[in-house]
Amino acid sequence: MIARAAAQWMDQVARPVLVFELTDSAFLVGAVIAARMAPNFLLGLFAGSLVDRYPRRNVLVASQILNGIASLALVPLLLSGWIEAWQVIALVSLQGVTIAFFQPARQAILPALVPVETLRAAVAMSQTAQHSMRIVGGIMGGVLLAVTSFETIYALMAVLYAVAVLLLLGIRSDTRPARGIETARASIWQSTKEGARWALKERRPLAIVLLGSLLFILVVPYQSVFLPILVLDELGKDRAFVGYLAAATGVGAVFASLTVASLRRLPAPGLVMLSLLALSGALLLALAASPWLPLIALVLVGLGGSNVAFMSVNNLTMLGLAPDAMAGRAMSLMNFARGLIPVGALVAGALADSWGAREGMLAMGIAAIAAAILVALFVPAVRRV
Repeated sequence: MIARAAAQWMDQVARPVLVFELTDSAFLVGAVIAARMAPNFLLGLFAGSLVDRYPRRNVLVASQILNGIASLALVPLLLSGWIEAWQVIALVSLQGVTIAFFQPARQAILPALVPVETLRAAVAMSQTAQHSMRIVGGIMGGVLLAVTSFETIYALMAVLYAVAVLLLLGIRSDTRPARGIETARASIWQSTKEGARWALKERRPLAIVLLGSLLFILVVPYQSVFLPILVLDELGKDRAFVGYLAAATGVGAVFASLTVASLRRLPAPGLVMLSLLALSGALLLALAASPWLPLIALVLVGLGGSNVAFMSVNNLTMLGLAPDAMAGRAMSLMNFARGLIPVGALVAGALADSWGAREGMLAMGIAAIAAAILVALFVPAVRRV
């Protein structure tokens, strides 16, 4: 999945720059990430039900084939000069559909590949590999933006997705989910309802989704919305710096993943996630106030680390609560959280257009800190996770 991760991070560097250069609109830059993540909310548990019915490797392969097609489709549009923002957004929405299936399948496949006693380390190391590619993809995206064209970048992405398909086909482990008689006979709708009943009965999965939703709405849009606008509009830097600064977030992400992997146990994960949410908000404030590029890069290292530490703990806690037959549906609960990214992205774009990127980050950072405090005070279920 490393090739796929490199392509994904190159895309997250190149696509906002492409849309901003086409439209000069921060709101439409926000619409890019909104289109990418909205299918997570719309598909939700249905994706998890499919993941729990079919070999998870096959789900991953199909998602990467569609990603490659969506990337390759941009190449003739760019070459012809007929490219418009709506076409970029429409194609990224297709990739959003694949993400809805890819994310729960990627997490749910891990128990089939590693012994249960190493699952925590496997989740953290999976995150490490993913975010190591944030460094590689960010640097590659920055260099390619500086020396070549968008059509070359998207052609290379299509090649990387093809490599990802070949590597996934090399998995020989049995990745079929463990299914009881009831699950085997159930329809997709019945399986989906079964997942919802499990979450409502357990309660703790809902608390985990709440925490994830707050991070995805209030913090995550900084990279795909505020950062490109800050670099291109307010700092007046070359577009390559969007990629280089994305790579800085990858440095913090790798460090955080390795730290989580090294922990023998993690007491009170609910409180840990609340603390990381507040820290991410504080770092957004620091990013908004940073006047120099080196200081911005340093803050981004910390922000990337706090976000990935949160996501690692969030995913691991959810996966640890779920039996294997329910793993896909449990992880697809996070699709609801990711599906709220469009709300934050569109708000971030509107704030950047109206106030500026720095002022927008200031507002979102304050909101993240306030949300962490309010949840800690008034949602005791989160503290008990």
